[in-house]
Amino acid sequence: MTSGTRQHTHFGYYLTLRLLTTSLALAIIFAITQILRYRWELTAVVLMVGVAYAIEAISDVYYARLQLYDRMAEMSKSLIARAVLSVLALAIATYISRSLLWGIVGIVLARAGVLFGYDICERTHGLAGQFKRFSRNEALTPRLDVKVQLKLLWLSLPLGIVVLLVALNSSVPSYFIKHALGERDLGIFAAIGFAVSVGNMAVVSLGQSAFTRLARSYAAGNLAEFGSLLAKLLAFGAAVGVCGMIISKLAGREILTILFRPEYAERADLLPWIMAAGGVVYMAQFLGFGMTAANFYNSQVVLNILANLSLIAACYWLVGRQGLLGVIIAMLIAAIVQLAASAIILVMGVRTLAHAPKNWKQHDAFAPYPFHRNGEPSQ
Repeated sequence: MTSGTRQHTHFGYYLTLRLLTTSLALAIIFAITQILRYRWELTAVVLMVGVAYAIEAISDVYYARLQLYDRMAEMSKSLIARAVLSVLALAIATYISRSLLWGIVGIVLARAGVLFGYDICERTHGLAGQFKRFSRNEALTPRLDVKVQLKLLWLSLPLGIVVLLVALNSSVPSYFIKHALGERDLGIFAAIGFAVSVGNMAVVSLGQSAFTRLARSYAAGNLAEFGSLLAKLLAFGAAVGVCGMIISKLAGREILTILFRPEYAERADLLPWIMAAGGVVYMAQFLGFGMTAANFYNSQVVLNILANLSLIAACYWLVGRQGLLGVIIAMLIAAIVQLAASAIILVMGVRTLAHAPKNWKQHDAFAPYPFHRNGEPSQ
């Protein structure tokens, strides 16, 4: 939604699609619990976790609208409130009931409270006090049109595949480590991986904040602004990786000893390597934001497949020979592949748009058909 800065599609259609797909996901989860014959206690826990994530998914649609209109402060307030209230509800409910199920119920109630008490409110979206046609009945309520929903579903399908491939990418190293090296090395790898996760939080936050500007500048054909902002993001990603390498080299052993145990500090030599891989991953992520802002959806599926294949091949070749260092080198190779492919796609797209006629719109290089500026398929 935030990449479609021309706003051809009303927010209500996105909301309805999310409500339908989330309901379908909950139904599938329930069906799986019945097929696997879970006990009712476990079924209840699984369903409550699903409901908690369903509420989060619905809030995310409202976050997209806030992001579209540059209301990042309201989005941040909601995220902070949701996190704090969820932790408090989990702690209090679990302490009183001594039951994990009621703890998760507390999380559901906390997230629902933020959703209905803040996320869907007109004032949160800057609609209070405006003309009547901007009331909740018009701006924030669901709308149903099967043709529109199917079009949105088809458009967003590649991004769903990308999310699946990204999840696979993050899990592949763990599979190889557990199979070839054992659970002890898997624990060590998880511990040193926290360094990349810390930097990743800053990268994702900054990327989300800059995403709307990227989308608007590309849609308007302002390639200078688009390139300048993307270059700044890449510089930030590289700087985070370099700083992480320096800190890991100077104080990695002490950090692992304080946060974990001395046994983990024995592999402090791996920290600079994993931060080097992290730096490349950060830059690739920023290019991913740029590609999504430029509506390159199908291309991301192709490059993530390449990244996963290179990761699997490198892990297969290196893990048994070099252990955990081989895993990190494999991650670095996959990240370089993703970074290079992303850069090639964006450069080709920018060059094509720069030399295109005014009545022509840049399309995804791997899309089934191009679209003109009016949104209709080319003949």
